[in-house]
This record gives sequence, structure tokens and C-alpha cells, in this order.
Amino acid sequence: MKILVIIRQTPDTEAKIQANSTQNGIETSNIKWILNPFDEIAVEEAVQIKEKSASEVIILTVGSERSLEALRTALAMGGDSAIHITDDSFADMDSYALSKVIASKIKSIGDVDLILSGKKWIDEESGQVAIQIAEELGIPQATLATKIDLDEANKSVKVQSEIEGGQRIVELKLPALITCERGLNEPRYASLPGIMKAKKKPLEEVQMDSIDVGELGLTKESLGNAGSRLKVDSIEIPVIKRTLTILKGGKSDMVQADEVKKASEELARLLREEAKII
Repeated sequence: MKILVIIRQTPDTEAKIQANSTQNGIETSNIKWILNPFDEIAVEEAVQIKEKSASEVIILTVGSERSLEALRTALAMGGDSAIHITDDSFADMDSYALSKVIASKIKSIGDVDLILSGKKWIDEESGQVAIQIAEELGIPQATLATKIDLDEANKSVKVQSEIEGGQRIVELKLPALITCERGLNEPRYASLPGIMKAKKKPLEEVQMDSIDVGELGLTKESLGNAGSRLKVDSIEIPVIKRTLTILKGGKSDMVQADEVKKASEELARLLREEAKII
């Protein structure tokens, strides 16, 4: 069985995010970058399947030279080989174009039985790309998986997802694409032997020039910021303001009932009008 995992490199969840000089993106110069946490779950699931069967795990990412670090992490976790699609224009590519580029490469690999991805990318809060890839490939997909049961003999997979008020279970025929949610597994740490082995594992570099974008219904211009269907006009980093409001009433047995009522009404008003949580 051939399993392909789509990953992305994202800023560390503990990184201090600041707007760049043009206010339409984040300042990336002094940020620590990591393998997207939800993609870590997808890699772990692929490796666990591999450990139970004779499967091959391929890791694929699109991004700059910096993205190699995320690929190496996934290989150190147990991936067998990696594909790095790289071009300067990819930084501003929208999900529509990105999904077409990735799907095109997957088609060229051939015989991929299962595609896994995290449920979203934490830097953009985006979960569209994997779903669009399934559409491009014409294969079934299931999202937010918290349990995956693979039946190789029948070429099918059962996917369980948590939904409001219960669980959803769907059965898909392979090949299929699944996005992974927290709770599916506990990703392993890359061991030192794994890190050393990762340096020797096959890694294919794919330049944009080798992809016929015309066949994808795209143009070179549509891959950059100018051709993107989604544009960011500006971003603002939220400023957290902390204030303390003390409401009198309710501490002493001597407090009159009307004082308690007034304090309760004022609390409700503050929660509704100031905190805006009710």
C-alpha cells in the first residue's frame, strides 16, 4: 500500500507574531518554524499503518527552501521518502491553484492508495486544500478523523469523526483522502536515530518549471500574488487589554437582597456589553 501525507511548515504556536512593514502579512524573519501540528497527526497515522503492514509512506510539501526542515521532521518520524515542490511564487498561491499543483504531482506518482493530511493549517486557519485535492483527483474524502480502520483486503477504510451530539462513521473505497483531527493518535517525537536516517532518505525536488501549468488550467501569473483569488488587504495583531472590575455585594450575610440583585444585574450587563460573551 502506498500512503501519501501532505504537510505544511507553519510558525511555532508559541511564536510572537508581528505584522510586516506593508501590514498585509506577518514578519517571518525571526520566527521559529515547525511541522504543522495537525499534519504531525497525519504523519503519525501513516507511520502506524506502515508498522502494521507493508506500506510505503511518502511525504509531500509545497514551499520555500525553509520547508525542507518540516520534511526532514516527517521523515525522521518514519516517512520513507519526500517530495518538495518549490518556487518563489508559492508563498502567495491561493488554495485553488495550490490544490491543482499538488494533485498534478500525485497523479504523476500513480497508485497512491491513501492520502492523509491535517484538518487545517494553523497559520491560515485553512482546511480547503486537502478537500480540493480530493476533488481534483476524483476520489472520496472524509474529514476530521478521530479513528481510522483500514481494510486492505477489501480496499476500503472506515473513518470515525466527532460531531455535535455523537459520532459520524463513513466507509470509503480506496483510493481516498482523509483529514486528521486531534485525538486520532499521539504523534511521536523524532528520535536521534530517526533524524540521522532521515538525512539519507530519498527527497525529490520539483521545480515549478517542470510542471505544465497550462494543463492544469492555470497560468504562471495565477500562481503568484497578482493572480491569487484570495488577497489580504491588511492584518492587525489583537491587543489584549486586561481590566479588573469589582462588584460589591454577596460577601456578607448582612448584604441586603436588593444589593445582590443590583450586583447580579450589573454583572450580566458587563458580560453582555463589555466582555460580549453572552
